[in-house]
Amino acid sequence: MILTLLACTGIIVSQVYWLRRAFALQEQTFNLAVNAALRNVAGEIWQSKAIQKPNYSPVEQVTADYFIVQTNVFVEQDVLQHYLITAFSKQNIITDFEYGLSDCTRADSMNYTGYYHMPGAEARKLKPRAFPRVKRENYYFGVYFPRRRQFQTSQLSVFTIFSLVLILFIGFLVYLLFVIFKQKRLSEIQKDFVNNMTHEFKTPLSSIQLSADVLKDPNIINQPQRLLNYATIISNESAQLTAQVERVLQMAHAERGEIQLKKERFIWQDLLQQEVDSMVHFTQGKQKRIDLHLPDDPVYFWGDVLHLKNTIGNLIDNAIKYCRECPEIDITLTSAGDHLVISIADNGIGIDKPHQKMLFQKFYRVPTSNVHNVKGFGLGLNYVRLITKAHGGTVACESILGKGSIFTLTFPHYKKQKDNG
Repeated sequence: MILTLLACTGIIVSQVYWLRRAFALQEQTFNLAVNAALRNVAGEIWQSKAIQKPNYSPVEQVTADYFIVQTNVFVEQDVLQHYLITAFSKQNIITDFEYGLSDCTRADSMNYTGYYHMPGAEARKLKPRAFPRVKRENYYFGVYFPRRRQFQTSQLSVFTIFSLVLILFIGFLVYLLFVIFKQKRLSEIQKDFVNNMTHEFKTPLSSIQLSADVLKDPNIINQPQRLLNYATIISNESAQLTAQVERVLQMAHAERGEIQLKKERFIWQDLLQQEVDSMVHFTQGKQKRIDLHLPDDPVYFWGDVLHLKNTIGNLIDNAIKYCRECPEIDITLTSAGDHLVISIADNGIGIDKPHQKMLFQKFYRVPTSNVHNVKGFGLGLNYVRLITKAHGGTVACESILGKGSIFTLTFPHYKKQKDNG
């Protein structure tokens, strides 16, 4: 891939280089042709006026588009135009030109000016320009080419088209390389997802299988407490499996835009308190501290209570899992203007900046070399983003590696929801 990219870059650079060389060569060829044509015109004028040809070159290029020819004699306009047309046609200079005659006695303007449209050139006529004054001691005529750039480009049109086609083709190859890399990354993510899902399903299934084997023992009926324990294990592990399957299905529906929100009016303080209480009971085996910082006035909202509970639960669960020691979690609810903000701060392992950009992508899991017992599919934060977005909100993350993270959910205020609804 690297060699291919280098080769494509080399081809583009060389093509641009030769295209510029071709334009430079065409410009040089045009200047030589104009000089030759104008010398012939000066020779015709001197011959018709019976004036001896001088030893110096009468042609001078003032600018890229403007040439002057020192004649030292007055030339009629029709005669000058005829000589110019004949000389330019012989040199194959098929482009419009303007001309004018000047002499030293009239410094304010030209004796006359004219515009001629060459047959075969672009039909649109341009406005005449003011010829720049050049200080000379006698008569000279000037020739200006208003369409010089277009004429040079037309001479290289085929070469330019082939160059553009080649550059577009190389650009398409680079796009294909980008697609290949993207597909490779998606394949790796899919492989990690399958591995994680297999592990997540295998553990509860093993517990269920083991408990079922114990329950097959006929003597288990004489040990009611043991029977209850194994039945509870089967129930809990089945519930965990059901939750995992439901999470994957919810993500699939959300990705297709088929997620169904059952919105109702509720108070954020109640929802946060209920979710914190459920998380405390669910993770009794791990010592932790979860503090709620809630305003006294009730904060109303219109949304799906179940999905929002799962959203908050995902963030709290991540804060507990991705922590080396005792998790310390601060959940703050504030109402500012037209928006309400929920921030969940932890003292976990933190997230490095390169990973923060891809944190909410589907199936993406931040590498945790120091934490090896963290399970998951890489769907939790993507689910948080989708549900938050479905409620008209946004989610953001601020994290420092080794110090912790702060996840911020921003939703429109209940009054604003009513106004928009």
